[in-house]
Amino acid sequence: MKDKMTPIVAKVMPEEKDRFFAATEQIGTTPSNAIRMFIAAFNRAGTFPFEVGVPATGDVRRRRCDTTVIG
Repeated sequence: MKDKMTPIVAKVMPEEKDRFFAATEQIGTTPSNAIRMFIAAFNRAGTFPFEVGVPATGDVRRRRCDTTVIG
C-alpha cells in the first residue's frame, strides 16, 4: 500500500514565494518537488544539507528570512 502524503504549511513573504516559484520553474521542477527534495536531504543529513550563516552586514532582525549559503 502506498503511503498517503500529508501537507506542510509555511508562511512566507509574497516576494519570496514568487522568486521560489520562478526559480523552481527555471530548473524544471515544481515548488512541491523542491520542498520534498529539501526535506529528504535534511532528513538524510539530520540537519540543514548546507551551511547556514548570518549576513555579514545589515540588521538581522529586519532580514529574518535571509540566509547566506556557504559552499
